[in-house]
Amino acid sequence: MKGFEENIKKEKVISLIRGIFFLVALILIKLDIIPTSYPHIFNILLIIFSIYTLFTTFFPVYTYPFFYKHQIFASIDSILIAVLVYLTGGVVSPLYLFLLFPILSATLRYDFSTSVTSALLVTLIFLFFGILQKKEIILSTALSRVAEMGFLSLTLSFFLSYVGRETLKLQQKMRETETQYKITQIINSSLDLDEVFNSILESAIYLLNADGGTIFLKDKETEELIFEKVKGEKEKNLLGKRLKKGEGLVGWVVEKGEGVVVNNVLKDKRFSPYFDEITGFKTGSVICAPLKVNDDIIGAIEIVNSVYKKPFTEYDLKLVINFANEASIALHKALLYNQVNIERERMMKIIENTADGLIILDVNKNIKLINTAAQNLFSLMPEDINKNCKETLKCKDLKGNVLCVDCPLDRLYQQKLPSLQYEMKFYPQNRKEIILGCSLSALWENEKIKDFILAVRDISLSKELDRMKSEFVANVSHELKTPLTAIKGYSELLLTQDVSLDRAKNYLKIINNEADRLTKLINDLLDLSRIEAGRIEIKRDVVDLKKIINGRIFFFQNQTQKHQFITNFPDFPVLISGDQDRLTQVFHNLLDNAVKYSPNGGNITVTIKDNIKNIVVQVSDQGEGIAPEHLPYIFDRFYRADVSLTKKKSGTGLGLSIVKSIVEAHKGKISVDSKLGEGTTFTIEFPRDFPVVDPITGTLFLPYFFPLVWQSLVKVREKEIQFVLGHISYEFSEQTLSLKEKDVLRQKLAQMLKQFLRPTDYISHGLGHFYLFVADFDPLKLQIFVQRLSQALTAFTSIEQGITIRKEFLQYPNQPMSKIKAFLSDSYYGFPQEETL
Repeated sequence: MKGFEENIKKEKVISLIRGIFFLVALILIKLDIIPTSYPHIFNILLIIFSIYTLFTTFFPVYTYPFFYKHQIFASIDSILIAVLVYLTGGVVSPLYLFLLFPILSATLRYDFSTSVTSALLVTLIFLFFGILQKKEIILSTALSRVAEMGFLSLTLSFFLSYVGRETLKLQQKMRETETQYKITQIINSSLDLDEVFNSILESAIYLLNADGGTIFLKDKETEELIFEKVKGEKEKNLLGKRLKKGEGLVGWVVEKGEGVVVNNVLKDKRFSPYFDEITGFKTGSVICAPLKVNDDIIGAIEIVNSVYKKPFTEYDLKLVINFANEASIALHKALLYNQVNIERERMMKIIENTADGLIILDVNKNIKLINTAAQNLFSLMPEDINKNCKETLKCKDLKGNVLCVDCPLDRLYQQKLPSLQYEMKFYPQNRKEIILGCSLSALWENEKIKDFILAVRDISLSKELDRMKSEFVANVSHELKTPLTAIKGYSELLLTQDVSLDRAKNYLKIINNEADRLTKLINDLLDLSRIEAGRIEIKRDVVDLKKIINGRIFFFQNQTQKHQFITNFPDFPVLISGDQDRLTQVFHNLLDNAVKYSPNGGNITVTIKDNIKNIVVQVSDQGEGIAPEHLPYIFDRFYRADVSLTKKKSGTGLGLSIVKSIVEAHKGKISVDSKLGEGTTFTIEFPRDFPVVDPITGTLFLPYFFPLVWQSLVKVREKEIQFVLGHISYEFSEQTLSLKEKDVLRQKLAQMLKQFLRPTDYISHGLGHFYLFVADFDPLKLQIFVQRLSQALTAFTSIEQGITIRKEFLQYPNQPMSKIKAFLSDSYYGFPQEETL
């Protein structure tokens, strides 16, 4: 594009000279130095010519290819000046030499054909003036003028054309030299791939003074040609596109390994017009050469459309082939360098993202490279690079001795070992000691070590797991042996000795208890295997957490006399969707831990908070507590907080791990909070995990009824509003009813009950029960409500066959709040004052 920009500058210069010529002519004519015929016409045309000159000077329309390609300006210049000469005397006009301007302007463009055409056109126009002036044409003056103009025009044209040709040759030679120098610079300096692409393509376009060009690279796997770098009008639309193997002129060049020049691509069968069609670009002439490295063709360079619209020549092709050969060297170097960088970055990413720490040290034990994992393990910083490992790593063996005395790097070198594995201890700042598994190897060069490569991994956890596993095996052996010993001993006593009936019962009781203990241990082991296999089963049902926890508290209260159990429960059933047996196991293990790890007794407090959407249960003791460093691992399998504290207590270290798995299987969360010597609190959060609306009856689902009513009771007591609590249960007496028929009866009963309620009242359904809550300031309204509803229920049972309904109503303040609470708490389990309809 440089050539086209130069032409624009030249056209601006020509426009400026044209304007000066017209200004001089205007001054000469207006001062009557040169007379004019038809002054009015002359003045009008002079104004038009002036406007044209100004317009083309400040608004360069010649930047559009149409104007420049068809040499319109050379013809317009000739016509403008010809009219000016004609109106000031024709062949005898003093301004006749102005006609030499088109020749000058054509030559300034270095367009030889236009220059000669302008000379002939000027001569013919001047001769035409003589023909128009019939009387004067025969005069020697006129003839001499014509001859003079013709001679001057042709002489000037050929002379300036020659100058132009030589100038072009010189410019071309300068371009070639400049391009060669630039390519040499690229080869010797730049390795940046994008910079090399730009420099090569811009140099080639500049060399041939062309519109644009493309560098294609060959995909080694598919052998397709990729538009790797594009310069020109549609470059954004072409970048990254692909040509199939052998497609188009470029495909032919790469396949044959030869250069090609085509000046009319539409007549060449090898040309593929596909990309011209999708981009709207018009390819006219093409010159293309392969990019070779030794005998391997890595791509091609293609130059399109000369700025001057001139055809490319065989000489141009030789230039491009020579240029491509030189450029291939620079491109190949840049591609190799880029590939090395890609591989290096890939390796660095692998090193950085590997979980193991990696340290590379030179032969003097100075750190050359550390990855992120190693920085984290050894608390290193990037500025620690080039420091000696003695002052940065501070390694110790498992006994705590400094490793530098018997350095593994020295052993590897002295014994010429391929690699060396060992373990060491490291003491991070403000952290517990860690054990590192180390793998040391070396890069050898001429029997000398160039670099040491140290890979390290934190194996503290695996060491701890090994310890815990060993402890677990020992504990399980002990836990199995203890009940078996008791069972064996007491059973032998029963078999070999005559014992009294009371003593025999006592022995059998001990055997039964030890069998239960053994069963629990085996169940824990089975649960562990199910959890590891991801096969823990949850049989969901509507369960009451209060009932489950109260049952476990009753069990442990009979086992210990030192502990006092305190409960903070809501006065209503706390219902969730869960597996009763599994939840019983959860609270058994938590309460068992609370009793076991508070040997001096104290309070064990269980609190339930019903937040409607979720339920929070806390189990707290006043026991030994757990040290902060053990808290993150307390739910791990086999983990027991401190051997010195736990070795006196039975257990396998599986209880809390099983608890966590069961809680999470219920979509819940468990956490622990503890202070050493003060006690421990376990907090479990269960989601309600029920739909708010019962899908069968369209009423509030039962688990949400109790907490919502309890909140309403608090508000009612504050405002002294009266209310009625209703409990309606039903049973289907006809066993022949299908499930669908039973659902229809439930829906009818729900619709009938809703007719008696207002939007502010509650109606709930679940497990064969309907519950009602109706509040009002007027006690009479409540009494009428109960009477009308009772009558409606009686009518319902008489109309609908196969259903039995029982009802119970409590009205506050007619009934004390204590009875209301008892109703909410007990009605879920039974109907002490129910009336059957």
